[in-house]
Amino acid sequence: MVVGFLATLMSLTVHEFAHAWMADRLGDDTPRRHGRMTLNPLVIIAAHPVGALVAPLLGAANGFLFGWAATPVNPARVRRGINMRTADVLISAAGPASNVLLAVAAGGLFYLLQSVEADWTAPLRLLTACLVVSNVLLAIFNMLPVPPLDGYHVLSAKAPESWRPVLNTIEQYSFLLFLLVFFKAGSLIMPVLMHIIPNIILYTWAVGPV
Repeated sequence: MVVGFLATLMSLTVHEFAHAWMADRLGDDTPRRHGRMTLNPLVIIAAHPVGALVAPLLGAANGFLFGWAATPVNPARVRRGINMRTADVLISAAGPASNVLLAVAAGGLFYLLQSVEADWTAPLRLLTACLVVSNVLLAIFNMLPVPPLDGYHVLSAKAPESWRPVLNTIEQYSFLLFLLVFFKAGSLIMPVLMHIIPNIILYTWAVGPV
């Protein structure tokens, strides 16, 4: 339970910091003014106590990784010379991209620890395995083109004007679409994970359901 909670919290913290870092680099000082330019997980918990504390704890207690958070950004505040749509794409994509990088780093550490035969490595192996799963899940889920996920911001910013009627319809039913995706995401994404990281998925199942 502790390991699952830590993996979720670490993944959320890195994801939201990446949004804040990219916005700040582009000239949007909104995250900095809200004190979000930090990797301190307590800041995320204070801002989203349900999504970053209660939900991850309940999820970990029931054998799955679950949580959410958000970072205040305003692409309209980026410095001159940067297109607002481009800024929206870069800021939105930074979160999932950071999760991919963290998953790769955790995966490398997981396989390194697999070669070390010592009892003290067991909790670290489980933590790195959970980090891989949680970060791949976050990256894939957040890139789905449904509001308010990052993938929809990328789609909306890059779509031609002729797509506007379709996007308006998606936005009109965004809440229902999000609920559908939320409750079906596990069954849709898990087969993908079994193809991408089968050994790590099987390891987490052997130690405890994730």
